[in-house]
Amino acid sequence: MSRPGQEFKPLVDPETKRPKSRFFGPAGFQVLLRDQMSLTSWLCVGAIVQGTLILLLGRIALLPAAVLILYRAIDSYAMAVGWKRNTYMDGVLMKKFSSQIPDELGNYGNKPADTDVVVFLIGTRSNHPYGMLAPGFEKSGKFFSSMAQSLEDHADEYGFLGMTSWLSSNDRSSKAEIMQVCYFRNVEGLHAFAHSEHHREAWEWWNRSIKEVPHLSIWHETYHVPKGHWENIYINSHLGGVTSITSKFTDKETGSEMWARPVVDASKGLLKTSAGRMARSHGDDHDQYGEDPY
Repeated sequence: MSRPGQEFKPLVDPETKRPKSRFFGPAGFQVLLRDQMSLTSWLCVGAIVQGTLILLLGRIALLPAAVLILYRAIDSYAMAVGWKRNTYMDGVLMKKFSSQIPDELGNYGNKPADTDVVVFLIGTRSNHPYGMLAPGFEKSGKFFSSMAQSLEDHADEYGFLGMTSWLSSNDRSSKAEIMQVCYFRNVEGLHAFAHSEHHREAWEWWNRSIKEVPHLSIWHETYHVPKGHWENIYINSHLGGVTSITSKFTDKETGSEMWARPVVDASKGLLKTSAGRMARSHGDDHDQYGEDPY
């Protein structure tokens, strides 16, 4: 379903270099390290360190921790009342937006969800008391990082669009499950990567080593979503999930290669509603509820 003349409006300018997936964000290792022990264990470690410093240096050892806590409290208050920029809003797009994948010329068109998408979920967990220090975990982690980089380097070959990383928060208090959400243009590209040299080395290592590292778990799920059968909406959010992917296109004027985010305005027209974003209505099926505040 489309309306002539209502081509979707991109909200993020294309780039001359392919942006790296959010999998490579700066906080990844810090989060994994923090997850290796429960909150009570970290508090006990801090208590032991602080107690040792007091024995060695006296009460002056309390000063660094007190200053840091005071600084962070003042900093948070200053952001909350508007005295300084709220850094937690960095990267947030103050808009109602959706992801619509552009074509090979960078056109977003006017028909929602007009391409297939493959969503590949892959997860791992160390079921060992030592967590990241367990036998085999570092090796498997290096394999995964290497494969992620290979996907970045050969994105066009395998139809790779991007990847995000998530940590489970509801199963246990430490050593949680790690999940990566990957997006591909088609199943053929995903399977081509699975049987490529970039993946086969890790695959063969796993098959050889599984009896020695039974505490390591790994799983994946694949969903091939036909066009017209997927939708998404983000409001006042950062670019995450499917809105963080990128796709290459050829600039019509210069002929040069560019990379575009799939982020388009969803505050009006077809993209206002879930049915509209799946090309199943004209986006007016929520009009009965009154004016959309966005």
